[in-house]
Amino acid sequence: MATSIYGEYEAYLPQILEEMMNKIRVINQEYKENRNCKLYEHLIGRIKTENSMREKCQRKGLAMSTKNALWEIKDAIAIRVVCGFVDDIYTMVEQLRALSGWRVIQEKDYVKNAKPNGYRSYHMIFDIVTKFPDINGRQQDIII
Repeated sequence: MATSIYGEYEAYLPQILEEMMNKIRVINQEYKENRNCKLYEHLIGRIKTENSMREKCQRKGLAMSTKNALWEIKDAIAIRVVCGFVDDIYTMVEQLRALSGWRVIQEKDYVKNAKPNGYRSYHMIFDIVTKFPDINGRQQDIII
């Protein structure tokens, strides 16, 4: 069997995903306590499958390497937060921006600027501090 494209980091991805989702759940719980309503309707997370990641590396002309899968592609872990109201999307965006240890590295607002096919969403890519080894060799501390 071939080695995972995620290498030694494959074991950490589910734990990182769960930590991220827990932070978002806390945001929602605090919002409910303060406003008597929830901030989002659905929270869904996933780790990109091995086959999907390999296909994406190939499509982008990148070598099949762990570094490319985790650093260049930037979507090994993805979370979808579905909000009931447009204003809630922007409230969630501000809450995510304010999280300690989460640094926004890219944003695309397809809510205000819908794609030609009508697709509307808000995309954010984060660099997140975790307790796990970092692909770039940076020392990391856990921030929960």
